[in-house]
Amino acid sequence: MAIAWTTTIISSTIIIMLFSSATTAQTNNDNGGKPKRTHFIVEACKNASINSSEYRHVTKEFCVSTLQQDKRSDEAKDLHDLALIGVDILKGHIIAASGKVKEMMHSAMNGTSTAQRLRLCEMDYDAAVTILKVCNTMLKDYRGPKGGEKVGPPSFYLPDCVDKASGFVNYCEHELVDMPGQEALYKESIELCKLGDLNVALMQPYWDFTQN
Repeated sequence: MAIAWTTTIISSTIIIMLFSSATTAQTNNDNGGKPKRTHFIVEACKNASINSSEYRHVTKEFCVSTLQQDKRSDEAKDLHDLALIGVDILKGHIIAASGKVKEMMHSAMNGTSTAQRLRLCEMDYDAAVTILKVCNTMLKDYRGPKGGEKVGPPSFYLPDCVDKASGFVNYCEHELVDMPGQEALYKESIELCKLGDLNVALMQPYWDFTQN
């Protein structure tokens, strides 16, 4: 009787241990991808920070927090996925800022310096959005180093495209400098420039001509 009871206890203990191990393994499998992907984002952002210009330095922390605004970053598998996310984030913020500029134009008197500069800023933002749509299409068409130009754009087209869009965002910033009553728009334009610089730095590896 004692032997049977002891055997039962031992068997029950083994079953509980096995169940606990299986549950832990399952939990690790369910969440195992996220630490790796988070690590991947951190590494990509670390490289972007290194590749960013001294004039507008992009920090790793700013890069990570920006990309994580989009839930798709949790599923990003490579730099190509992150580049698409970065472009979409930048485009969304520019569209929102452009809407604010349009609202300000309604209250600005026609023919005044303020109205003219706001109009130029609106045109700059609209141009940036148009270019980013092209960038988005090129990114989706890009097939990697082995894709070749026949089935997708050369790799260096990608950062060059984003750089051109960011240039128009910078133009708007210059238009808003020292504009009375538009301090909020100017501050927002600076943030947009940082987002543009982030995207350019993030896509810096695509300047490698050996990837074409």
